[in-house]
Amino acid sequence: MEAPQVQPQLATIAEPTRFRIVQLLSTRACTVGEVAEHLGALQPQTTKHLQALEAAGVIRVHRLGRRRVARLDRGTMSALSEFFGGLASPAGDDTVLDEYEAAIVRETARPVGDDGARTLEFDRQLAATVSDVWRAWTDPERAVRWWAPQHFEVDAWELDPRAGGAIRFVLREGAGATYASTGVVDEVEPGARLVFRLAPVGADGLPLFAARHTVTLTGSGETTALRLRIDVSDVRSEAAPAVAGLEPGWTQLLDALRLTVEG
Repeated sequence: MEAPQVQPQLATIAEPTRFRIVQLLSTRACTVGEVAEHLGALQPQTTKHLQALEAAGVIRVHRLGRRRVARLDRGTMSALSEFFGGLASPAGDDTVLDEYEAAIVRETARPVGDDGARTLEFDRQLAATVSDVWRAWTDPERAVRWWAPQHFEVDAWELDPRAGGAIRFVLREGAGATYASTGVVDEVEPGARLVFRLAPVGADGLPLFAARHTVTLTGSGETTALRLRIDVSDVRSEAAPAVAGLEPGWTQLLDALRLTVEG
């Protein structure tokens, strides 16, 4: 059942007295008088609540001569259960967000004087030629297709694939916030090796940390082995979210790279 179809039932059940009625009727069918007694309310007030629940399809009221017996509409309950069961199914973002938040907590807890130095390494086997993978890293039209984690898009991307060349890219979030990173290319071996320094900048325009990226490509025919090594140091105190996002961020980027070069 889609959300618009369950909204009337949820809005009706959300009223506290009606919620109590639903709880009561979940155990057994009751007459109007029994419901009123359970609530400690007058029968006319109870009748109005039962009418609202019936109109929304939450309960059924059986008119048995002079008696009125209410019970849950099990079909509606089944549809609500299916709807919420769907919401309970894990999504891909769940684990990523949990791990990212935990990483930020660990970064924030670093002792004073710890510059956060560490090395991250990523390996991918790609079903694409070395030249295709190299172009994906160095050609702006190709790079913008994959150089953005989930929920972001590339707002600007510049990389001059020469030693001393500048790097700059800007990510834009859905709400419009932007995040800039800048750096410089250190080494270039076309089709084999690309080394660059790149890091996000803070509000003061200075890098939040130092990060030297080494991309190595080795290939055989239509297959390329990619290794990315990131040496991190000089992590500023306010850089916890940014540096904690390196591992999940680059994992997503390299997955997107695979789709780009293999698609």
